[in-house]
Amino acid sequence: MKITMLFLGIFLIGSLFSQVTLDPRYHTNEEILEELTALQEEFPDIVYLTQIGTTLTDDLPIWAIKLSDNASTNEDEPAVMFAGQCHAEEVLGVEITMWMIDDIIQHRFQTPYSIWLQYTEMWFVPTYNPEGLQVVMDGLDDSWRKNKRDNNENGILDLIPGPGNDIDGVDTNRNYGFNWVHGDTLYSTNGEELYDYYRGPAPFSEGGTQAIRSLSEDEHFIFSINWHSSRTGNFSEKAYYSFEWAGQKFSPDFALNELICTTVAGLIENETGTGHYMSLPSLGRKGSAHDWFYKAHGTTQFLIECGTENLQPPEELIEDTCERCSVGAYWLINRVLGYQASGAMLTGHITDENTGEPLVAEIIVQENNASFFDPRKSDPLYGRFWRPLMPGSYTIQIRKKGYEEQIISNVTINNSGWTDLDISLTPLSEAIVNGSITYNATPLNGEIVIFGLENDTILFENGTYNLNVFEGALDLLIIAEGYLPKYYSTILNAGNHVINLTLPPFETIFSENWESGLDDWTISGDWSLSDEANDGLYSLRNTEGEFYSNDSDHIIQLNLSFDLQNQTAAMLSFWQKYHIEHDNDLAKVEVSQDGTEWIILKEFSGVFGWHQQFLSLNEFLEGNLYLRFHFQSDSTIDDPGWWIDDIKLMITDLADSSNSNVSAIIPVLQQNYPNPFNPTTTISFTIPEISENTEISIYNLKGQKVRTLLNEKLEGGKQSLIWQGKDDNEKGVTSGIYFYKIKSGTFSATKKMIMIK
Repeated sequence: MKITMLFLGIFLIGSLFSQVTLDPRYHTNEEILEELTALQEEFPDIVYLTQIGTTLTDDLPIWAIKLSDNASTNEDEPAVMFAGQCHAEEVLGVEITMWMIDDIIQHRFQTPYSIWLQYTEMWFVPTYNPEGLQVVMDGLDDSWRKNKRDNNENGILDLIPGPGNDIDGVDTNRNYGFNWVHGDTLYSTNGEELYDYYRGPAPFSEGGTQAIRSLSEDEHFIFSINWHSSRTGNFSEKAYYSFEWAGQKFSPDFALNELICTTVAGLIENETGTGHYMSLPSLGRKGSAHDWFYKAHGTTQFLIECGTENLQPPEELIEDTCERCSVGAYWLINRVLGYQASGAMLTGHITDENTGEPLVAEIIVQENNASFFDPRKSDPLYGRFWRPLMPGSYTIQIRKKGYEEQIISNVTINNSGWTDLDISLTPLSEAIVNGSITYNATPLNGEIVIFGLENDTILFENGTYNLNVFEGALDLLIIAEGYLPKYYSTILNAGNHVINLTLPPFETIFSENWESGLDDWTISGDWSLSDEANDGLYSLRNTEGEFYSNDSDHIIQLNLSFDLQNQTAAMLSFWQKYHIEHDNDLAKVEVSQDGTEWIILKEFSGVFGWHQQFLSLNEFLEGNLYLRFHFQSDSTIDDPGWWIDDIKLMITDLADSSNSNVSAIIPVLQQNYPNPFNPTTTISFTIPEISENTEISIYNLKGQKVRTLLNEKLEGGKQSLIWQGKDDNEKGVTSGIYFYKIKSGTFSATKKMIMIK
């Protein structure tokens, strides 16, 4: 402590020089609030000032200001946002935002300023790191980068002169949730500027990032700029967009992001007057704001490194930098309106067909979609959505729980102006389902998982349940402790339904919790035991390091096999969590009946916390069963990996009362292929050797039958048929969601498919 306080004292004396040399033109927190408050009082119709958050260490308010006519009202207008400062020393961002606010107000009666005020909502956040700004403006350290989180919890701010080596504070541009895991850990030794890039103890752990997240969730920004400065000069006068990883992983909207960023950068003259800013794709994966904005909201945000390595230039250069940078920012406002700029934009309103009320619904552009996207939704006040796109033709999918899903093909986007697509969604009628869940007339307790656009879980007691759902497909998983879980699916019409279900008890013929090591398994690859367990001391993980390796093909196979031939049903359960590159790297559960040819039961990618997974093995009750877990990664991008725990293989030889006539072959309805399709797809299924009449029918989203594909007696075994996308009148059906249902004796199952023309 004495050493720390001595260092602090020495630095405080030295910092007086820093205090003197920082130009008084730069705004303190108090001056920011004073000026913004004065503007709101003088121009209440076009200026709206609001506190969007608070820092967590010093409880400093974080302010945002909106410029628009009727500024205090949330109007049905496109919104843009400019964030001035997240890194403490990069004070030029504060000045650019304050300069733009003043410039727009002073020219409010002139075009294009008056047009912006009338037709847009322009948000400015001069600083979302006021703690760091305070450190710089108080002269404590003009190279301070972070906020003031007390990482070592000693009750003081530990300061060491110059960049790096400050153990306190969090880099707020490493604290966003997308790829946060790749940022620097506490006291990381990466780089020369030690500790300056600490990501924080958790995603969005800091008041500043929480404030920006809250504002972005409310306002649905289309475009945004986050102003930065480069202390080394290596990144100076450059603009970055999302994203290009490892030279081959591009954002789905890469061409659009590149075009807009290149235009913005090309309008900002560099400090020497010899050229303009450069436009570059973002290469890093470290919890940055612009990638999170794109992933979470579809916001096209740019990180612009304004100025040079001279981070805090004198007043004359401040004014010059603000004016030059505003040119690019102003073009971005024009772009959102299509005013003297490309107007390529998909927009519209989503409403309830019956009431006309606005709806919050998900809008998917099929050609520019990614599995890692958060749902891009219309706003709750107007049902409005905005989606900047490159000119072209697109397929648009709109979906909301309780409504018919719509797929609209050949939506044309061009540069001449907005493409308006107002959509009315048809409500689905309510279906009430109740009944009993028993074994041998004994009522059970447990839970029902309802699968759909928004999965839901309800508890049931004393063997009775009640579901408020909608007409169409119903997919359930019923779980009761001590009984074999059951997947159940059907097609519902509107109205009341009684469905009684039975669950048989089970026998666990294999379990693994890794507490006794890996002796029962044959290992190929980097599998290891991890102390991050779902239960107990250990789980299995697909790597020994912080992140898994690229070009991996790692398998862990159970040395045992199981004879399931005389069983009525079987199910595999296990707990898992995973953080795996979406779509490109895959965690797979595989089974085999001969130990040579392997079938994928299920595959996973993306990010998901601990959860229990149930996989039916009823398709493999014809002999031996072998089990393995298989992880494969491509040549680029790594992530933390896959954790597996508490594996159980469960069987029952008691006939389920709803399937009492089932023979040795277990009936199965497989997923159609291809899916989505246009216009032909294949449906495969298995029925028992002794089967009654088999019917396979196609239904629309409301549960109305579109076509009967099959209605006759068949010999048992694996079979398939083709649907050519036509109804019973041989008329081609429209793009959309359809369900196919099989009924063979007491066996019934339903699956979903998508036609896209």
